[in-house]
Amino acid sequence: MMLLDTASRNILISGNNFIVLLVYSLIELVFFVYFYSRFMLNKPNKIIIGLGAVAAVYIVAEIVQYFANPMYIKQFQPYAKVVDNFVIIIMALAFFYQKMRSFNETRWGNFKLNTVLLIFFTLNTIIFLPFNFLVNDSSGVVFYIWTANGLAISFFYLYLFSLIFKNGKTALAYS
Repeated sequence: MMLLDTASRNILISGNNFIVLLVYSLIELVFFVYFYSRFMLNKPNKIIIGLGAVAAVYIVAEIVQYFANPMYIKQFQPYAKVVDNFVIIIMALAFFYQKMRSFNETRWGNFKLNTVLLIFFTLNTIIFLPFNFLVNDSSGVVFYIWTANGLAISFFYLYLFSLIFKNGKTALAYS
């Protein structure tokens, strides 16, 4: 709690919230590398873990650059979210490759979850790839892009909520 309060005060003092996207990308990347290595893939893939580590180093380098060089809005060009999404897409494709190669998946739940993850992070990559070009654009196109991103995030979390509700401990107790 104290860490969150301190971080919020530092964001307030700095006058911008650029760091939030970078930190969120790092947390998301670490979570999904762990999630795929531990729960989705049959055995941890060293290439995917290495790719995740390289992506994490890149995101940490962007965070260090953020603190080392003061930036203005027009100079801020993060690629951390694109790198994060790219690694998650590769992990989702590796899951499909591994399952199709072994022909032994009996539960469709993991396929559905992986498909939703693949679709969401692909859409997210498409939205965040031109982010650096559109962030300073004054046209109305930016509004539609952020609306599409908001809708995609809402549908993604609704699906995750329904999946947790359907497969949670309470559902297991009644079945």
